[in-house]
Amino acid sequence: MEEWFQGLTSTNPQVARWPTLESRVVPATQHLLRLLRAGGVTATFFVLGAVADQHPALIEAIAAEGHEIGVHGYHHRFVYTLTPAAFDEELGRSTEAVMRITGAQPLGHRAPYFSVNAATPWAFERMAAHGLVYDSSVFPTRNMLYGFPGAPRLPYRVPGHNLWELPASTVRWAGRTWPMAGGFYVRALPYGVIRAALRRLQRAGEPAILYVHPWELDLGQRYSQVTARERVTHYWGRAGLAAKLEQMFDEFSFTTLRTLVAHLEQTAQPMASLSPVAEGRWAS
Repeated sequence: MEEWFQGLTSTNPQVARWPTLESRVVPATQHLLRLLRAGGVTATFFVLGAVADQHPALIEAIAAEGHEIGVHGYHHRFVYTLTPAAFDEELGRSTEAVMRITGAQPLGHRAPYFSVNAATPWAFERMAAHGLVYDSSVFPTRNMLYGFPGAPRLPYRVPGHNLWELPASTVRWAGRTWPMAGGFYVRALPYGVIRAALRRLQRAGEPAILYVHPWELDLGQRYSQVTARERVTHYWGRAGLAAKLEQMFDEFSFTTLRTLVAHLEQTAQPMASLSPVAEGRWAS
């Protein structure tokens, strides 16, 4: 959960400009909450610390509807560009921002831009030090901004830490690993492809961990100074996203990532015996 300008790589580093850009996170998130409510879905919200400090009532409303609140850093920075000390500060500020509102220790972390990769093994130690139980920041394939090719596709305990990693979902097809986990992929791909991917994971007994940003549902937001890449990655397919989510919520059942971790802890079953999950929500 972040503002539209925090997700754009062109405006993301311009923190001093953020107060001058139109805030739209409240209505966008309220739209997502309505869709979740109508579909009977309980979700995990990874909240940016800067947004939590600006809109505490919104975080309270999300928690009041039974959704899990996790952390998403404070200033939406790529983890692999930070020093361990800077990442530690990001985690600390975002955790404190959430706890001031909810009074509860967040259990989960999602790195901005899925930016935990082979260059950041120290990040897991810092997460555990801040009381986190799981991370969901590894994207086990490559795109133009991020990725961790060769990382495990399925949930695993981070070696040397009592911490779970819950990678964004991919499917294996034709000998390759293909992304389908949410965001741009759900917007761009036909719903039939998304359904087929979910069913493929389901047949294999693999979790399907999906994601969505509230700003992806905001059809009224326009910013003329985007790059050619951002024009596609930030805006493509928005008009059809709500309908795809409604159909997905009708065909699948969902729960939080916190619930998935509890299941993993209690059963210690191999992945082949697990039911699929979407954005930490059981999918059946």
